Amino acid sequence: MIRIGEDFMCKGVKLKRTFWIPTLLFAAVFVFGTGSVGLVRAETVNSADKATAEADNAKIQAQKALVEAEKAIQDAEKAIFEAEKVKGKAKEDKAKAMQEMVHAGHFPQDFSMTVPGSTVTAVFSHQKHTEREKLKCVECHPKVFIMKVGKDVIKKGHLNMEDMKKGKYCGNCHNGEKAFSVTSINHCKKCHPKQ
Repeated sequence: MIRIGEDFMCKGVKLKRTFWIPTLLFAAVFVFGTGSVGLVRAETVNSADKATAEADNAKIQAQKALVEAEKAIQDAEKAIFEAEKVKGKAKEDKAKAMQEMVHAGHFPQDFSMTVPGSTVTAVFSHQKHTEREKLKCVECHPKVFIMKVGKDVIKKGHLNMEDMKKGKYCGNCHNGEKAFSVTSINHCKKCHPKQ
C-alpha cells in the first residue's frame, strides 16, 4: 500500500513523492479526459440528432398545418359558392313572387322622392307602369333600378335629371322613343305633380 508522502517503486524505478502525484494526475486526466471527450462527442452527436429530429418534426407539423389551411380555404370557397347559388335562387324567387303579386293586382305603393335641400318632388306609380304600360318587374329591377326598400337613394346622388337625360334610371325608358322624354316640358307634371 502506498502512503501519501512516501517514495514508491514502479517497475523497478523509485519515484519520489513529488513526481508520482503529478504522474498520477496526468494518468487520471488522460484516462478520464479521453473518456469525457468521447462523452462530449457523443452528447454533441446526440444533441445534433435531437435538433435534426425536432426540425424534421417541426417541418412535418408545418406541412400538416399548410394542408389543413388549404383545405379550410377550399371548404370556405365551396361554402361561398353554395351561398351565392342560394342567394341567386332567393333573388329569382323574390322576383317571381313580386311578379305574381303584381299579376294578382297587388302593387307596391306609389312613392315620392324629394331632392334634398329643394322643393322638387317626383312621384312614381308601380301600378300605372305595370297596368298601363304592361311592364314586368324584371324589366326595371335590377337592371335599371336596384330595389332598396326603405333606402333614400337620392342622398347618394341617384335619380337626378342629368343622369336621366343620359338614359339612366327613368331616362332608360323615358327617352322619347319608348315613352315620353324626361326633357319634354309638356310632360313634367306627370312625374312632378306638386310643381
